[in-house]
Amino acid sequence: MFVGALVALLAVTATAQPFLPGTGFLPLGNLRTTDSGGPYNISLLTVQANEIKGALAAKKNFTDKDIIHFLTNVECLEGLFDTWGTFGYGFNNNLTLGGPTPIGARKANLSDEVLPFMQEVALNEQGHALFTRQAGSDLPCPAIDFTGGFNKYFGAAYNLTGNETIESKFGAPFDPFANDENYLLSVLSLEELGATGNKGLTGLLTNPVLANAVAGLATSATGQATVQRMLLWQRRNNTVYPFNETVQQVFARISALRDSLDGPPVDDQGLVNTDSRTIAVPQYYVNMIPTDVRGLTFSRTPQQIINIVTLGSLDGKGVFFPNGLGGAINKPTGYNETASGLDSFPASGAKVATQLSTEQIGTIPGPKPPANVTGELDLTQSLTGGKDNETAATRGYVTESPGSPYFSNASQVAVAYPLKSSDASTPVAAGGRRLFF
Repeated sequence: MFVGALVALLAVTATAQPFLPGTGFLPLGNLRTTDSGGPYNISLLTVQANEIKGALAAKKNFTDKDIIHFLTNVECLEGLFDTWGTFGYGFNNNLTLGGPTPIGARKANLSDEVLPFMQEVALNEQGHALFTRQAGSDLPCPAIDFTGGFNKYFGAAYNLTGNETIESKFGAPFDPFANDENYLLSVLSLEELGATGNKGLTGLLTNPVLANAVAGLATSATGQATVQRMLLWQRRNNTVYPFNETVQQVFARISALRDSLDGPPVDDQGLVNTDSRTIAVPQYYVNMIPTDVRGLTFSRTPQQIINIVTLGSLDGKGVFFPNGLGGAINKPTGYNETASGLDSFPASGAKVATQLSTEQIGTIPGPKPPANVTGELDLTQSLTGGKDNETAATRGYVTESPGSPYFSNASQVAVAYPLKSSDASTPVAAGGRRLFF
């Protein structure tokens, strides 16, 4: 009897739709506090609140199958690039379903040190493509252009406009398969779109099995990106051809480009991070896992991802996808990041946060051009706002007496070494972090 009831409950959960056409958020959606302990004060979780608002705005009338179809496009892009680069061939037909061989696909010239790591990544990405098939996607892999795609993508990171190309500017085109540095930069420039995009999809999916699986995609992609960042960090001072800049500089430009194309959020970071409001490691500023101040990774909506990989093309075509993406989610239109659904929660006392319809949310200003990245010491994208005491030790938290972490900004965290304290009883966490709560 218990098993039957559980199956019935899961069936209801799996088919429940939090949206109806033109209505926006319904009472049984993701923001409802369902247990007796609520409402909860989540006012300090500003990044996560905005990401959920963005997910609710992006949901529109799209179904879970539409989302899986969207995933097919991006997993084909990542997986085919990784597979061709490391093995010298593409997917089996059960994954491409007749999709064409990408333009410029070939095996990369990788060292014995890098090759095994990237082969594991390629096999993982093949598994991600397999997931979309087993989840019901019947879309073939779309037409993909590696040669033109990466040259336009990296060219945009260097602010090239009009008829100006990497070849005309630097004397030769960019070859993503040329060597370790070029290949790792190219892989990571896409990998972190998968990591943030997959995490963002968990806020759109209504089926708990699919949401669980896509969360697995996000964690897998984040792990892969961390390996790629480590390999690039070891090569950060190597010169990248044909740009004649270091790995650190080139990736800073890529990071700035991605951040500029996904709207208002500050959700991208280079190989180094000196912003004291986030995780900024003293002295070295190493940045293997881009996160907010809480150590939480970022999310992006499908529309934000499309806006990045097509460089803002209104029809969703160009760069890596010359004919566009397959499926219903194929344009960057409506990649809004914010809505007012959580602004008064929980001050109103209600246990359900309201959500505007997508029509009421409206639009946000278009993305600005990439930030100009210069110099060698601080290559992260500049951010607006004060920085507490301008050091990497405090991450921008206000230093004051201990208080409730849920209702005041009174937490103080030191990275890599403990802060001095007159209170000997204050606990020091592992790794030398002193926490006030």
